[in-house]
Amino acid sequence: MRQINAIAVAIFLVLVVVLFAFTPRNTQMMQARFLGVIAPLLKNGSSLQKQIVGFRDGMKKLNELDAENKELRIELSELKATDQTLQGLAAENNQLRRALQYRERSAFKLVPARIIARDSSTWWSTIKVDKGSNDGVLPDQPVLTEDGLVGKTTIVAANASTILLVCDENCGVAATVEGTMERGMVHGTRTSTTAAPDLVLEFLSKAANLKPSQDVFSSGLGGVFPAGILIGKVKSFDVQPLQGVATVVPAVDLSNIEDVFVVTGGGR
Repeated sequence: MRQINAIAVAIFLVLVVVLFAFTPRNTQMMQARFLGVIAPLLKNGSSLQKQIVGFRDGMKKLNELDAENKELRIELSELKATDQTLQGLAAENNQLRRALQYRERSAFKLVPARIIARDSSTWWSTIKVDKGSNDGVLPDQPVLTEDGLVGKTTIVAANASTILLVCDENCGVAATVEGTMERGMVHGTRTSTTAAPDLVLEFLSKAANLKPSQDVFSSGLGGVFPAGILIGKVKSFDVQPLQGVATVVPAVDLSNIEDVFVVTGGGR
């Protein structure tokens, strides 16, 4: 019991000493020492917090830039699509202008027609257009564009017609060559490929000696095709045992036509 009392008295004396030791000055000194100890930690913590905040801001800006980049890509795609559409419309507009100008100055009576069907199995043989007997179209009438000969009408319905293309082997056109007295017959060739077939100009003289790029026109013989329609240009000339034969490139791009004219008369 005495031992417990002695311990209690000792603890009380220590507390009294501590209380007297913590004067305002001593308290400030201890606070200063404590601040000196934790200052580096506070500094490092503040720097780390700034880095975290900076990282979050950077991520936010990166996400904003990514979203803006996606929006710009979409806008660029839309602009490209619009530009392509405008280019297509401009090209079609120019083509229609050329066709209109050709029709105005043409010596023939022309009925404009638009291609409405084309079978892949007869791609280089026939096309179908939206004009027929109700529009004055008859069988065996020439069909052309402002660039040259396309072919002739075959089957004619009230509001549609089938056109036999000049590159078909069954479409024969009496022809003459620019700057010469040569006369011959142009016809198409059978092809098993997707490439546009050339035309063949037969029954030329062996001495014709045709040169590349010479124009080949319809001669007017035969009663179907009037004289002066451009058929194509000479590609090459070959002398065979009985005749001269020329390869001719069609004047009209027959793989890419949309509008044609049917010649329904020699004048308007």
